[in-house]
Amino acid sequence: MRKGFILITVLFFAINGFAGEKKKETVKKELDEKSKLEFDYSFMEGVRSKITGDFQGAMGWYDNCLKIDPESPVVKYEIANLLLGTDDYNGALQLAREAVAGNPSNLWYKLLLANVLQKKSMIEEACNVYADIIAKYPDKEEFYLIESGLYTSVEKWQKAIDVYDRYEKQNGITEPVSIEKIRLYSKLNNVKGASDELLKLINKFPEKNEYLSLLAELYFNYDQDKKGLQILNKLLKVDPQNGYVHLYLADYYRGKNKLSEADKHVKEALVSDELKNSFKVQYMLTLILSGDTVKITDTDLNSYMDILMSKYSEDLSIRALHSDFLRKDGKLQEAREELDYILDKEKNNYMVWQELLLICNELQDTNCMYSQSVECIKYFPEQPLPYALAGISLMMRKDYGEAVDFFERGVKLADEQVQLRSQFFSYLGDCYYNLDSTEVAFRMFDNVLSINPENALVLNNYAYYLSLLDKDLRKAEDMSSRAVLLEPDNGTYLDTHAWVLFKRKVYSEALYYMKQAMEKTTEPSGVLYEHYGDILYVNGKKEEALAMWLKAKEAGDEVSTDLNAKIAGTYVFN
Repeated sequence: MRKGFILITVLFFAINGFAGEKKKETVKKELDEKSKLEFDYSFMEGVRSKITGDFQGAMGWYDNCLKIDPESPVVKYEIANLLLGTDDYNGALQLAREAVAGNPSNLWYKLLLANVLQKKSMIEEACNVYADIIAKYPDKEEFYLIESGLYTSVEKWQKAIDVYDRYEKQNGITEPVSIEKIRLYSKLNNVKGASDELLKLINKFPEKNEYLSLLAELYFNYDQDKKGLQILNKLLKVDPQNGYVHLYLADYYRGKNKLSEADKHVKEALVSDELKNSFKVQYMLTLILSGDTVKITDTDLNSYMDILMSKYSEDLSIRALHSDFLRKDGKLQEAREELDYILDKEKNNYMVWQELLLICNELQDTNCMYSQSVECIKYFPEQPLPYALAGISLMMRKDYGEAVDFFERGVKLADEQVQLRSQFFSYLGDCYYNLDSTEVAFRMFDNVLSINPENALVLNNYAYYLSLLDKDLRKAEDMSSRAVLLEPDNGTYLDTHAWVLFKRKVYSEALYYMKQAMEKTTEPSGVLYEHYGDILYVNGKKEEALAMWLKAKEAGDEVSTDLNAKIAGTYVFN
């Protein structure tokens, strides 16, 4: 579509140019009637061929035109356009020059010449062509912009400014041009030039205080603080509630370590109704993220938050910020109450739902996780996180069947979130294992490891489940070994590796890792004590084994049904 548009446009101007040119050529040279007819026919056939994409055919017809009239500018223009399309910039440049020489008043010939010069990186000469065009069309803003842009592209900052000066002489002062000149003067480190431009804007638009602010910022940037402060204080005299100026002054004084002055201006800005609350929230977040606890203390931040809450407690963006503050201070229950308040007013903000669900998770409140996740799904059924948290809450209650339903729905929504997809597969693996669907569980774990082969938790759990079934023990050993390499101080992973080695009857090595597991675990479980007792027993340390089994019975969590037989000495190890 774009190519067709360009070709039709070229055809339109080519015909116009051709008509204008023929009128001129009538003066310099009159073709006989036969030659004129042949020229017209060849030219139109050339245009038709070009429109249909037959550029070689078009070139042939245009060559025929030049045989009839070797000086024709319009034909040279058309051929130059074709050569430009084939990146033959040298040929295009020569013919474009000749076309302009043959008809210096034709705008399109000059635009083509400027384009070819730009392609050849002959920027100065291209700018000269645009200057010539501007002289004829002084009201056309786009030509000034192009010429200035070309100078800017080769960092000729002053020449770019000169172009805008010519524009202003013709069209007067305009905001976009003045702002661009300020930017260019800054490139030259010309403070006076930039400040003069700002003063022009201030004089023309006295109601726009932002130009005074920009002038102050300019002075600050070039270490002319006195001038900058005079301007900002002048602004505050006219408009004491100007929150933007107060925040600028706050940042300035903070940079100078005048913290009490900075604090005063922040507080003035926060109560200013002229400053949008959304901007205040962003500013507060900037202060938090700065990490400078010397210049911005928690006491300062809390006082600012108190100001906002006392004046704008109905503003939901302020309440959301307050929730962030409370969460940062570890006040999770209070933060949750703020989010509940927001969702009571507006339920269609997913980010608020997400924060609430994560806080429920941090509080380990499974009822909250489940109920709020289910509610969130009503409004945002395409978001995978609430499915994950609802499923986790059900897993924690050992309701594995219902948890599977949430995880299966969630994993379909997490296609583009690879890590979350991996998590869903991991949860599904654990659920299916607890539902005695071990083959399905192992497929889920294989899915996890295909996404993330370094997932230590899944490597450990998968290996342990295989060991309990006495299945694929070499694979189990490989996985438990990798888990230990990834987290060598994890007592649970060391225990799994020891247990897999025990199942493979590599008893001395199993004892080595089991001792490490006990050393790395501050509060061993009954299972850990029982494993240690079993491994001690097969290594001939029967008294020590009995002591561990007794501790396992005392701990009592998830020990095997064979524990009493082991203590009684009636259990037979294979």
